[in-house]
Amino acid sequence: MTASEPNITLKEKQLFLDFQEGNHAAFDYFFDRYYQGLCVYAYRILKSNSEAEDLVQDFFVRILENRKNIFIDTSVKSYFLRSVHNRCLDNLAHQKVKMNHEQFRLKMMSEDDLHEYPLLDSELTHQIELAIQKLPDGIRETFVLNRFEGFTYQQIATRENISVKTVEYRISKALTILRKDLGDYLLFLLVVSKLNF
Repeated sequence: MTASEPNITLKEKQLFLDFQEGNHAAFDYFFDRYYQGLCVYAYRILKSNSEAEDLVQDFFVRILENRKNIFIDTSVKSYFLRSVHNRCLDNLAHQKVKMNHEQFRLKMMSEDDLHEYPLLDSELTHQIELAIQKLPDGIRETFVLNRFEGFTYQQIATRENISVKTVEYRISKALTILRKDLGDYLLFLLVVSKLNF
């Protein structure tokens, strides 16, 4: 936990109280800050983009509808994450999925385990950037030129004095490595969003 986190926690708890009193701008703050990260977390459990997004959207609707009856004794982030975590387990149970080792591990996760999970855009971006930094040199450079600097395959081939086929191979290899390191949902975020790399 960084030195600023206790201040953020206190600020957010007060902001949530304001939301409970009718400040709907506060709701927008929490939705913008946590929606994407909660979708990533739900996806890792449910293995379905659409189910994860539906579940998180429903969670925020319930927050809005039941705001006056909610009591948060930890942090807003922990409360959101625990709530979505439990909803995912309920979703699996509803689908009559048998308890397996992974579900047991999820049930046994502590608050500390949950607190360390990245939810904010900055945390997700940092995770993605670390994975990109670990790519082999040539593959990383080709991937960054294409993904972040907008170079076409042909432009990269000319710049690097390699064939277009080599560029295609490097991009494909980069995506394979990143999928292994990040999982499909974080890779999806990387492909559809513009990160400051």
